[in-house]
Amino acid sequence: MKSLSVSKSIVFLLIFLSTVKSISQTMTNQTNFLKITNQFSVEDFEKVKKFILGKGNRKTYRNFDNNNPYYDFGKFETYLGADIGQQNIYNDPKLSDFNELTIKDDNHYFKILIVRKGDINSSKKGIQNGMKENEIYFIDIYQKECDNISGLLLDYLKSLKEIN
Repeated sequence: MKSLSVSKSIVFLLIFLSTVKSISQTMTNQTNFLKITNQFSVEDFEKVKKFILGKGNRKTYRNFDNNNPYYDFGKFETYLGADIGQQNIYNDPKLSDFNELTIKDDNHYFKILIVRKGDINSSKKGIQNGMKENEIYFIDIYQKECDNISGLLLDYLKSLKEIN
């Protein structure tokens, strides 16, 4: 009787583990990024980064790092994140470059990532399998399958492209 109970427990455990493995494989096969270089170029990213560093302030907006370069555009705020992550926890431009641009309003949070030449071999923060160098990506932080870009984000990117 005890042997039957142990067998049932083992069978249940095996079924449970195979289900977990199947779900995790499905999740890792989905991409959560979309190339948007045609809508927001490498040059646009670098121009916005330079603008934020030159005319912006500093503000912490997440627990991952501190003192992020920041600029408030009125309808939305922008933050830069260091390309070496927490190794530059205070986002010092003398320690590393910035490869992440976060655009945030009261209801939305958009993450934009630049992959520069050499970034993939250098294992810069945020780079995922399938990304290519000299490209800009929208990262879907909500982990939904990403197949198009929202109109609101396009409006925000257009505003960013118009800065001087």
